[in-house]
Amino acid sequence: MNHPPCPRTLEGMEMPALSSLAGLFLGAALAFLALALGLAPALQRYHRYVADTAQGDLRAQFVDLAPRRLLTLALGLGASIGAGVSVLLPWPIAVAAGLGGLGLPRLAVVVIRRRRQRAIIRQLPDAMQALAGSLRAGTNISRALELVSRRYSAPLGEEFSLMLSRQRLGEDMDSVLAAFVNRTPTEETRLFRNAVLISHRVGGDLADTLETLASTLRERAQVEERIDALTAMGRMQGRVMCLLPAGIGGMLYLQQPAMMQRLFTDPVGWVVLGLVSVMMTLAVISIRRLVAIDV
Repeated sequence: MNHPPCPRTLEGMEMPALSSLAGLFLGAALAFLALALGLAPALQRYHRYVADTAQGDLRAQFVDLAPRRLLTLALGLGASIGAGVSVLLPWPIAVAAGLGGLGLPRLAVVVIRRRRQRAIIRQLPDAMQALAGSLRAGTNISRALELVSRRYSAPLGEEFSLMLSRQRLGEDMDSVLAAFVNRTPTEETRLFRNAVLISHRVGGDLADTLETLASTLRERAQVEERIDALTAMGRMQGRVMCLLPAGIGGMLYLQQPAMMQRLFTDPVGWVVLGLVSVMMTLAVISIRRLVAIDV
């Protein structure tokens, strides 16, 4: 004959369950609190990083973008990348991809700066030739800068207009040219700055110096273009080496998800991923050094 369970037995069975539930709740609360306390400073640092990028680097490249808008774009892009990757790949890779997307503002600044520098280098020889012609016609350097700033389009026209505005506000030619070199730190701009400063301090025919420098920079640009054409295959091989392992790994994961998931759950898989990352980094660095030929 079955008897109903004793109340003490029920109470003894419920107490461990309640204590385990309370411990689990307390652990989850502590983990959430630690995450919140660590996340708030990280968000503040990232907000300052985005604000510095928008107000410093982008504004130096004549790109006017509000820090709040740049922060919104960066967070939205990071979340979109993480969500898109999570559909195909495990969550650790999705989280890493999302966090990597937060660094895209700095990458965008680097790309914008390089493109602007290349455009300035292409325009600078012709601009120096125009400056030399204006100086031979009897104008001073300020009037020559004004004529060139009106004649040439961005980005060199913007830079010359900024130099002219700063000079009219009372800054000397040394600080004006130093600011131009700081915004565009290339060897061509340094040579232009040195030529103008030496002519101002020592004297001499600045027009002749600028014409000679313009001819030298044109020849140098031709040599660099030829080198870029000859090393294009090596650069393409470096890009393929970066993308090929990730592409093959993604295809294998779609075909054999259970087997490929061991790379992210097994310590041996972590070691393999670490070795692959180190070897790929060394290979890319080696290729970049081989194809980087300084003129």
